[in-house]
This record gives sequence, structure tokens and C-alpha cells, in this order.
Amino acid sequence: MCIRQPRSNLQIKFVRALSDQNEFVAYIDAIGRFDDRDCLLEWKTTSACYPTEPDGLLALDPQLICYSWITGISDVAQVVFVRKRLIEIQYLHTTITDEQRREFGQLVETTIMQIDAAQFLPHSGIRFPQNPCSSCPYIGLCLGRQELVEAALIRRPGAESLDWLDELHY
Repeated sequence: MCIRQPRSNLQIKFVRALSDQNEFVAYIDAIGRFDDRDCLLEWKTTSACYPTEPDGLLALDPQLICYSWITGISDVAQVVFVRKRLIEIQYLHTTITDEQRREFGQLVETTIMQIDAAQFLPHSGIRFPQNPCSSCPYIGLCLGRQELVEAALIRRPGAESLDWLDELHY
């Protein structure tokens, strides 16, 4: 692995205009050479090795797809620093296809349209377990935390049945 001109090829900001009002911004860890190919490099630290099977698994990583889409670079690699008793470094490489980049671009466009239309669908927040789900419209209910339910709930007079559960204030 080699990074030429590290002052300009480390922590690179990429901006893609999506419309007159919107732009997509990403910070790439590095662009360099890996296995004699120019490629996008992403650093990771973890306490366990990343899986290497099944083949093609790395090409499904949403962050790598995003970075490939914004840069147009199809060859991507992760340099994984595994913090164990004996330090290990994994070098993982894959190729992101034009089809994957096209699909990601469509996802970005759809997401921007939903944001512009103020369509914010409920989500569980499960991807970020350290997040107390403060923005979830079902706050407290899935966590079994009554204090969160009480803080977010708007009780209307005469609501004796369970339909009051649909009226959460967040």
C-alpha cells in the first residue's frame, strides 16, 4: 500500500451537487495504491477480525459503495487494525460495480425527495444501539421504558382506548 502526496491524498473532502439547494459531502480516508491498483482506502479499527467470506461480502459495505459513488473510483480497500493481544492488520480489497454506484445514486435522490417532502418514516434506531432513540416516534414503547413514553406522549381528553398510542409527540 502506498499513498503518494499524503498532504493532498489523506482525509479528502468530496462534494457532489444534487440540486441547486442540496449537495452530498463525504470525507475519504485516503486515495492510494493497493495491490498495484489505484484505489480508495478506508481505515477501520476493531477488536475482532472482519469476515472475509463469503466472497463479495466487502462489496456490500454501504460506506464503501457511498465513497465509490462520490469519487467514481471502483477499486476500494479497507485497512483494518485489529486490537487484540497480538495486533493484526487486515487488508481487504473489492471492486464496486457501476450498477452498485447507480443504485446508490438513486437511493440518494429518493432520500433527498423524501426529506424535501418532509416524509420522515419511523425507524427503530437499532443500527445505533447507543442512540436512545430520541427521534423515534415509537420512543419508549419498544424499549419498555415508561418514562420515555410519558415524556413523549400527548394524551387527549376522552382517549380511553389504545388509539392514543398513535399520537406521540417528538
